[in-house]
This record gives sequence, C-alpha cells and structure tokens, in this order.
Amino acid sequence: MGTQYRLDIHSAAGTPRSQLIGSADSAPPGARAGFLELAYSRKVNEPGQLTFLLDGDNAAIAALEDRAIIKVWRRNAELGIPWYRDFTGLYLDQERTYTDHGLFKASCPGALWLLGTRYILYFAGVANRTMFTGVAAETIMKMLIDYNASANATVANGRMRTPNTLGITIAGDLGLGTVRSWACTWDNLLTSLQDLARVGGGDFDLVNIGGAAWEFRFYPGQLGTDRSAGVTFALEYGNMRTPVYKRTRNREATVAVVGADGVGAARNITVRTGTDYSVTNDIEIFVNDTNATTATARQASGDKALRERQAEHEFSFDVIQEGARIYGRDYFLGDLVRARYDVIEVTRKIAGIAIGWKPGGEETVSVEMSQV
Repeated sequence: MGTQYRLDIHSAAGTPRSQLIGSADSAPPGARAGFLELAYSRKVNEPGQLTFLLDGDNAAIAALEDRAIIKVWRRNAELGIPWYRDFTGLYLDQERTYTDHGLFKASCPGALWLLGTRYILYFAGVANRTMFTGVAAETIMKMLIDYNASANATVANGRMRTPNTLGITIAGDLGLGTVRSWACTWDNLLTSLQDLARVGGGDFDLVNIGGAAWEFRFYPGQLGTDRSAGVTFALEYGNMRTPVYKRTRNREATVAVVGADGVGAARNITVRTGTDYSVTNDIEIFVNDTNATTATARQASGDKALRERQAEHEFSFDVIQEGARIYGRDYFLGDLVRARYDVIEVTRKIAGIAIGWKPGGEETVSVEMSQV
C-alpha cells in the first residue's frame, strides 16, 4: 500500500471541519473526494510550506477559510510507521485553474509564519527588550516572544503598539542554551530568533496544543534527537548517492574590529574573535556600525559579521530511502546523524525534509543536511 497521507482541515479557531485522503487519478473529475497531489517541506527554525491539489468542485474547499489550520498525517504500516502528524500549517493562498475541468491548489506556510508577522518594536538600548547582556539564549527568545507576540506585547509595557492576539503561549523557561549578548532593535521577530538560534545552542518551534493555541518551545542542543551513534549515511550502506564535499576559506575572517559611534581617537572600538581563530588563522575584518552605541551591541555586530565570514564546509548528498533507515521511523527532522564519504566523516543535522505524493501512492522524500 505504501505511505498514506491524510489532511485534517480545522477552522481558524481550531474547530474540525473536514478530512481528506489521497485520491486515485483514475476516478473522473467531480468524483474524487480527496486530494490529488500533496507536497510539503519542513525546515528547522523555519516555517516550511504545504501545497495540495483538489478538484475545483471538492466540497472541502468550503471549509478553507483564511488561516484555517491544516494538519498533515502520515503512515506506512508496511514499514512500521503508525499515523503521526508531520506538518501543521495555516491556509493563506489559493490558485484556481481550468482546462477540461477545474482545479484548486492551496498553499499553507508552517506555524512559524506567525512569528514573521511581528517586529521587535521597542527603542534601542532597552534592557531585556532590545538589548540583552549575558543572558541564556532560551531566555532571550522567550522574552522576545512574550513582549512582541504574546500577553505582554502591549503599549503599557513600552511596545510601539499592542497587536492582535496570535494565540501564543510560552513553555516554561529553564534558562538553557548558550549565554549571549544580543541587540535586536526593529528586527523582524522570526529573523532575530533564527539568527540567535545559529549561535544559541538550541532550536525553537511553535507547537499546536489544541484549537488555535500555539506554544513556543526551545529545544536545547537541537530540535530532534542525537542519533549519530546509530544512524550513518554512506555509499557502502546503500542509503547515500552523489556525495559532494567542499571546503571554502577564501572569504574567511576570524577577527572582527567593530567601529561604532564617536570620532577620531574617541571612536568606540570593540574587537571580537571567531570560533576558528588561532595564532595561525588570524584574518581581520573591519565592521563599520555607527548604530552600535553600547559594548553589547558592538559585540553582537562583530559576532554576526564573523558568522557570515566563517569557513564553509559543505557536504551534500542525496538520501536513499531504504529498508534500514527510513524517515519517520529511524530519523526525524532536527536529528543528528553521521555522514561518511571517502576520508570525510562528520556529524550533520537533518535541517530539512521535503515530501511529495502523487496518485497511486508514489512518494518522494528529500533530506537537507546542515552543519552542527
């Protein structure tokens, strides 16, 4: 039977409205009650995207109101994968076409799209709002959510405006992740969280906890599980093909000299070193940032510039879905795994999953890896 998919359609308020399963393309138009095609991508710390195709007269279209909550369920009984929810998105876009019959395509970003609708709207230099000094990454993230996208995002608390509710609550703060100094005045909320996650020692997500309620969660280390001791991708295991390894250092910088406010000898200067700095790898870059008016802001500016100029280690390959290692059973989004090719053996994070399904049960699974 292969992998099966189901779409559960809920209203924007979270009320169940309709349910769709895949339809065989041999049925005539108008008699196909399910979806005709399905594709979705999931990415760590990014919204991802779902699209599905329906006949233009499918009754489920009436249930697709703005920001309807769409849940993708997946299973493969033959491979020991029970029903599990693999994606949750918000219906936003539609496309209607007609050739010899009508078709309707729906597009739905993942829940993290909600965070991209908010900005960090406090003045520069406000402690624990736009300026954080020596604070754990989890705490920074959750304060940014609380004061820009949750209960405390109010004019009374100093924000430029009080936005409408997004239904977001926040899981308890354990103060986990890397201790950082962070400056984020006027940044987009999602973009700032993504930047922080790159150096914060953890990932984040919005999880639907029922109805139209979402909980913001921080995952120390990584979103998934460290499976690097048991899951390895290699040519000799038959689960890897077309590996490509590249190491690029011609744009690398390991020392950032940040010039901020002030003139001449009175100009404020901060020097930061990157993770790859050594006495034999001393490569400077000058960062002109006159808006960095505090030491914390200068440090953050320098660290950002160094992240953008780190040596690049690219290791890409296609993952073959075979019996010994299967997505949804043996590894999941955000997991750490091993990858081996020639003399290269490294730990990689499963940073993205792309799924495609067409009539007859044909499924494609693509895996995106990233550095740890």
